[in-house]
This record gives sequence, structure tokens and C-alpha cells, in this order.
Amino acid sequence: MIAPASTLERGILDLWKRVRPDDAFAYGIEECAGHVFVPTEANVRRAVRRIDSLTARTRDPTARKFLRAMRKKLLLPEPAAVPEGLVGAYFTHMVKEGVDPAHARDLAIDGKKALDADLRRWRSKRWPPGMRALVVLACQGLEEVLDTVAREARGTAAENAVDDLRASLAAYRSFFDLRGFRPEGTFDEIFDALRRTGAELGRSRGYARALRDLWDYRESPREVEAAGLRMLRRELPRFRRVVEDLAAELGCAPTAEAVGDALHRARGLRKDEILPFLTGLRDATRPVAHKHFVDINPDHAMEIVETPAYLANMTPSGAAFSLDTLTDHSREIFLATTDERSAGRPAPAELLDLLVHEEYGHCVHGSNSTRGYRAATGLLDVLNGPSVCVSEGLAFQMEIDFLPILQDVAAGKLRGPEESAFVEFLRAWGGADRIAKDYEFDALRARIVRFLRVVGDARINSGRQDLVAFVDWAHRRTGLERSTIYYNLFPAHQVLGPGYASTYAIIGERIRELRATALRRGKTLRDFYGVATSLGWPAKSVFESKLESWVRS
Repeated sequence: MIAPASTLERGILDLWKRVRPDDAFAYGIEECAGHVFVPTEANVRRAVRRIDSLTARTRDPTARKFLRAMRKKLLLPEPAAVPEGLVGAYFTHMVKEGVDPAHARDLAIDGKKALDADLRRWRSKRWPPGMRALVVLACQGLEEVLDTVAREARGTAAENAVDDLRASLAAYRSFFDLRGFRPEGTFDEIFDALRRTGAELGRSRGYARALRDLWDYRESPREVEAAGLRMLRRELPRFRRVVEDLAAELGCAPTAEAVGDALHRARGLRKDEILPFLTGLRDATRPVAHKHFVDINPDHAMEIVETPAYLANMTPSGAAFSLDTLTDHSREIFLATTDERSAGRPAPAELLDLLVHEEYGHCVHGSNSTRGYRAATGLLDVLNGPSVCVSEGLAFQMEIDFLPILQDVAAGKLRGPEESAFVEFLRAWGGADRIAKDYEFDALRARIVRFLRVVGDARINSGRQDLVAFVDWAHRRTGLERSTIYYNLFPAHQVLGPGYASTYAIIGERIRELRATALRRGKTLRDFYGVATSLGWPAKSVFESKLESWVRS
């Protein structure tokens, strides 16, 4: 069990439990079940005073950066944060325990208080259309969650409390309503509405500070944009060659979307095939990954669970969770979405890419870190704060770094009993060579999308280009469909705050550079990722410094 190592850490843990009780429950602190932070002016002031007091007591960069991010998050003028936070709170509770009526009731009581307090907090401000759209999107997500909770909790103590929360949510959504913008519409309807209303977010004055305080970036907004463009220019030619080669083979138009659609038609798995395939794939892949890719602690265990129907809209492909992190029975969950309306019919290579991202980038990161497997980790290295985005950068880079291993296994350059079992499993699904080619397409497409997130995040949050203009530019620049760019940049990431969309590629790029240095110095990829996944998820600069120290040791 990970416990505070000092009175300072105890004070930070106590504060974190008050400000993030839903996360604390996920981490195994049962007393926090059914609660969320209620952002009244008095509660926010008390929390900020406590943060400032704790900050003044330490020079430790891990503690100071954790507290700075918490302070910034509390004060950020983001009206989508409360409804989005409630989505996350219900989501976490349902992943961990299903719909518990008592906890669902308590979440609804706190949630109503939080929405009402937030509405009082923001009512006097004028909100630009893009920010209104984000609030409507968050409210839509919460409405869908509450529909499920209401069905599951009908006739219990939660029923009236959930009805009261829905009434407050309706008032909240009504205040921020954006004429003509309806998240449930088609992409064309949504995008036409944003063309008419505009999509200004109003973050330009605070974006640079948010990059520094929330995500620990040293880069300015201009430097973030330049980095995204540099990565895009570097890898787009290779992606286009892969698209052209696959298009010729599949007999479709030489565009990423056409190739993706053709792969789904030719090789997509049915709903009832996905979980058995992933289970068998995971069993066949792990020995190869442990041998060549990442040193995995012997107690690592991950449960693959089908995404419940009521969570499918929020989890279109999959997700990973570390639960009970602060206890001696921590566990890793991989949700795999099989609902064809949300996930489509993914091909085997697409699911392998998802497995690499979720298990090795997130679940192994969680279990190696909580066990201090290849590095010593403390409480502040694993507490859930904004710096948890380090795991996104790690998972993103691991996707592409697994490709050479897959290609070498397919070509027979890596041989042994583990590789033979892996090849034999893939034989029934098109063979290792076929899957390696498809995997390259999926991994590279994911990289192009994430590089676009960096550029778009910098441009639309600094006010240099609005969302509509950026999506049009990105479509012309890469050939990706406007809908793909929109859904990967705006609803899924801008609602999480300025700068989050950049984390995958910006942090991943630094990990790529350190990985290259490690290999030049004679270290193995397996050891590099074994250590990287054991460092926890402290602030970006702290994580990078610890990893670089090992690389140069």
C-alpha cells in the first residue's frame, strides 16, 4: 500500500481527497464514495488557501507542480468542467461497482449542489460560442449517463435525487445553450451550426499560463504549434505511402478514410468476435512484449471487460483504468467496446494497436508504478492529477515502437517459442505479415491525428484560428475527413481543458528522443520501457528528468 511519507504528503493527500473525492474512491479510499467537489466560492477559496499553505512548506518540484496544477484547475474559468466531472465520477463508480443506489444518490445530491454553485459562479459572464458548445456537449454526456442511472436505480433511494440532478442539469444546459448546435445530430448538422455561430473559445489570454501550470510545459503556444507542424511534416510522407500501397491492394481510393473503411469491410470483426479475439491476442502478445518490448512485473494482471452498453457512447474503442491504486489489491481494467454503433467493426490490427496502447501504455504503467517495479515511486508520483497525461504520451509512443517488433516477428527475424505462438495465433486472422502491414497504417494514422491535435490545440486556444477554419485546413493538409479531425480534437479533448489535446504527441515526442538516446547508449528497448512504466505520472518535467537520469546512468 502506498502511504504518505511525510506530514506534507499527508496534508496533500487530505486536500486531494476533499477536492477530488471521486478519484480518491477509484484509488480505494472508500470513505469518498458518492462524492464530488462542490465549487462554491467559499469552498474554492478554502482549497486555494490550503494549496498555498502547503506550497509554501516545500521546495520539492514534484509536490509544488502537483499543487500548482490543482490550484490552476480550481480557478480555471471552464463551465464545462462540472458536468464533465460528473460524467467521470459516475463513469468511475459504474466501472468499479456498477450502479450502487446509495452511491448514485449521494453523487446526485453533490452533483446538483455543484451544478447550482457553478451556475451562480458563471452566470454574470458572457460566454463565447465555442465554450457554450463544450458545455452543451458535456451536459449531453451527463444526460446519457443519468438516463442509465435512472433505469438502474428505479424504485431505490437514488430515484428522487437523480430526478433533482436532472432538473439542475436542464437549467445549466439551457443557460449555455448554443442556437442550432445539437450534439446528437449528424456531423454535417453540427459543423454547419458551428460555421454559423463561430467556435471561439475565449481562452487566448490564459492559454500560455494553462500550458505551464496544468501540463508543466516549458513551450509557449507558438512553440507548441511549431512542434506539431514539425512532427506532421516529418511523418506525413510515410503515412501517404502506406495509404497508397494499401489502397492499391484493397482497390479503393488512395485516402486514409477510404482505406480505413475498406479494412473494416474486408477484415472487421463482428461484435461477438471482439472479446474472444482480444483475450487470445493478449495471451499471445504478452510473452513477446515482455521479451522484447517492456519489462512487466510478475504480479501484473489485467482484466478485459466488455464496455457496458450504457458506457459505449463515452468509450468508442476502449479505455484502461487502474483501480484501488493506494491499496494492496490494486487492479487493472481494460474496457473493450463491441457496440458496432460506437466501435464499428474493428480489424485485427486495429485491436492490436488498441491493446498495445491500453495494456502496455496504461495498465502496465499503472501496475509497474504502484509496485515500484523498476524505480522507487512515492505517493505524489501516482496520485491522479493533471500530470496523469504523462501516461498518454507514453502509450502514444509505445504504439509505434511496437511496430518494428511485429515486423521482425512476421519476417522471421525474431524467433523462439513465444514468437512462434504469436505467429500461430495471428495465422487465423490473416497472418502476421498481413497484420503488420495493417498495423502500420493504424499506428501512423493515429500519429497524424494526434499531431493535428497539437496544432489545433495551439491555434484555437490562442485565438489564431477558429475550430472550423482549422478543420478545413487540416483536411486539405492531410486528406483526413473533416469529421475525423473534428471528433478527435474538439468534443473528446477540448472539454478536458486547454492543452490536454497536445499531451499525447508533445510528451510522446520527448519519450521518443529519450528512447533513441537510451538505445544509442547500449540500453535495450525492454529496459527503457520497463523503467518508464515504473516512474508513475508526476509532472512532465519531473518524469522526463527521472527517465533521462536512468538513460544517462
